[in-house]
Amino acid sequence: MKTTVAQAGAITFRLQNNEVQFLLVRSKKNPSVWIFPKGHIEAGESDLIASGRELTEEAGVEGKAIANAGTLAFSVGDKNYIVNYYVHEYQKTVSYGEPGRDPQWRSYEETLKLLSFSNSRDLLISANSLIKKYLQRWSD
Repeated sequence: MKTTVAQAGAITFRLQNNEVQFLLVRSKKNPSVWIFPKGHIEAGESDLIASGRELTEEAGVEGKAIANAGTLAFSVGDKNYIVNYYVHEYQKTVSYGEPGRDPQWRSYEETLKLLSFSNSRDLLISANSLIKKYLQRWSD
């Protein structure tokens, strides 16, 4: 029987020269794989708080959560992972992040190409739509 592991992740964006950019990090297990920061939920911690903590730990960035982006489910070995992602608006850089994670800001198109998994690309498409609505609300 497989163990279920609950995780939380952050799809983080910033505006740079009127272009939305997204933050990616390298996977700890396979550095050739680009992912959104994510990880375990600590005891007594909500998935929303965990998504922000993982963002800071892995990428050295603080963000403000603006929306739930959706959930990804996948299996690796004897574990089923359920990851709840939140869209975060970049606030500030506080450290270099975890060694080997190599945080990178990329355009939407580059992010779509770099993401290693199709379900992550689908989540990005959905998050990008939420971000456009969020930014439109502030520009009106």
